[in-house]
Amino acid sequence: MHAGPFARRKGAREVGAVAGVSLTVTRGETFGIVGESGCGKSTLGRMAVGLEPPTGGTIRFAGRDIGALTRRELRAHRRDVQLMFQDSYASMDPRMRVGTILREPLVIQGIGDRAAQERRVAALLDDVGLPRGAVDRYPHEFSGGQRQRLGLARALALSPSLVVADEPVSALDVSVQAQILNLMRDLQRDKGLTYLFISHDLAVIRHLADTVGVMYLGKLVETGPARDVFARPLHPYTRGLLDTVNAPDPAAPAAGTPLTGETPSATAPPSGCRFRTRCPVARARCAESEPEPTEPTAPGHRVACHFPLGAAPGPGAVSNA
Repeated sequence: MHAGPFARRKGAREVGAVAGVSLTVTRGETFGIVGESGCGKSTLGRMAVGLEPPTGGTIRFAGRDIGALTRRELRAHRRDVQLMFQDSYASMDPRMRVGTILREPLVIQGIGDRAAQERRVAALLDDVGLPRGAVDRYPHEFSGGQRQRLGLARALALSPSLVVADEPVSALDVSVQAQILNLMRDLQRDKGLTYLFISHDLAVIRHLADTVGVMYLGKLVETGPARDVFARPLHPYTRGLLDTVNAPDPAAPAAGTPLTGETPSATAPPSGCRFRTRCPVARARCAESEPEPTEPTAPGHRVACHFPLGAAPGPGAVSNA
């Protein structure tokens, strides 16, 4: 997937929500997108499912540019790509019973008769660990964790290949988060699912993701295998995010320097590297030119930084190991 500049209008000014993001999600994996609020994660997810068109670049699914699809083709495409919302309650009609909510995608796509649709709904409830009697209840009659199970069931109703999960556990208690994440992992294994998982929580991404993309102010600053990104971060922003996470032992010394400063406005991002105004190793070059993604330490581990952490220092750089 390559997304060129995507801009949202805010009054008379344009907001560059996503700019020049390029990533590939491999079938059967979980690609985690992490970053602070407002970095463009959700906009990227909405573009992936076709709810927002990019103003430049292409988004390809199974080799097809979804931006070039006709309305009929886009409807068929949505069988393969589904969105799991952060607020499961707000995404459901409170006046509809669960059975109707879960049948709705099948009805819209014209899949099966009523009896076949009801059998599919029963199977979905089994998959997500809810009783079949839930079909006669309304969304408000369920707990937050149960509603998120319903949200997952609805996302799986059309047997998609890709599920875009936008902060699906951020509003849940930690114990319930673990249950939902383990359920998603089990269903991925059993059904061959692919996830684009969006979260600001590094612990959640560490638990679930195979590949990680770190976003800052509309751009991917680091991507790579999750084990490499967490063990050997190359971008100062990634390092700062990791250092912000509290250690399990309150008496343990801080691992590094947490992020400081405010995120610049997306309407007027800094020149060159967008992170330079908060970066502890920024140099004059960072203001002059935007860094291109490179693989300074290992194939597949990419970073957009003039002076990546742990890499051999170049001209004008200082040691930052």
